[in-house]
Amino acid sequence: MLLRFHPISSFIAKISNMGSYDPEYGYLYDVKGYVDRTTGDDINVFYLKKNGPFWIVSSTGTGP
Repeated sequence: MLLRFHPISSFIAKISNMGSYDPEYGYLYDVKGYVDRTTGDDINVFYLKKNGPFWIVSSTGTGP
């Protein structure tokens, strides 16, 4: 969120681990308080995948 999306959102959004793992996409996180600047839509979930020492957002959406 800090680099790819809006930097302020990385500090004010509430992010919770949903306890789910997908081999293709990674770990599923619930997100509250984030709006995509391009579309104006709420983004409610992120999939995060570890890439070396870094975590990357592999997918975003409105929920499973």
